[in-house]
Amino acid sequence: MALHEHTVLICPKNDEESLMILKLAHAAGIPTIEITQPHGARFEKETDIIPRIMETDPDAQTLVVVELPGPRMEELLEGVGYKVVIIDHHRYDDVDRMQEKSSLEQFRDYFGIDDTQVAALGFNPRMVEAVGVIDRGFVWELKREGFIGEDFQEALKFYRLLTLELGEKRRLKEEALAQEAWEEKREQNGVLIVKTEDDFGSIRDAVSFLVAAAYPEHPPQTVVIQGTRRMYVQESPHAKELHDRFGGFTFGKDECWGILKDDGNLPLLDEVLHVIVK
Repeated sequence: MALHEHTVLICPKNDEESLMILKLAHAAGIPTIEITQPHGARFEKETDIIPRIMETDPDAQTLVVVELPGPRMEELLEGVGYKVVIIDHHRYDDVDRMQEKSSLEQFRDYFGIDDTQVAALGFNPRMVEAVGVIDRGFVWELKREGFIGEDFQEALKFYRLLTLELGEKRRLKEEALAQEAWEEKREQNGVLIVKTEDDFGSIRDAVSFLVAAAYPEHPPQTVVIQGTRRMYVQESPHAKELHDRFGGFTFGKDECWGILKDDGNLPLLDEVLHVIVK
């Protein structure tokens, strides 16, 4: 593992990938600030970040910031003398952080945590690899990366354990809501539409696994609408077009798009379909 003296990791714990990053960081003894914001986290919301950095390492020189976009906060921290290293793979309204590698893969590259180190830290290197692959391109990416048979099933089981570790009751409720929405799914112009009026949590991950089980080889474009705040389009060649038209963010190698609107002003389904149905 590469040594990075006086380097502090700043990372949320709001999905399986970030949880895996934090597990590796803690095991490796990397000074870490854990961010409690859910999906949609923004750096500017962390009003006490400098005192927390000072508490974590008063001599900190480098801050490695994972999936916490916030150009103004980054500029502020650079202005007081910190070097800010960005780890991300999304495209946001105000900044493009799209990368080919997942954040977990970038984290491992930066800190030099190879498979030998992963094993020494007490983790299964193949399963850790799977988490990064899933976050990069979901279940279908696993197959493209050679996860087949028992290897594939073990990867899904490991990912599921991380999911439950994030909050078993919450995740089980999200999965139940996803199943209910899945049973009412419909198809329009070759696009799968999954919708629920319930605003609880986020059902996107759970819906994604249902899609993967039903379409193991060639996933359709899928629209997930949850309440009045969340909308996603997955496995679409038009994700960047949606981002350009409606804002929000892209992920999954620019093949997925999402938008969160606290004011309830989501794009209309017909508007989205107009972009993705060619």
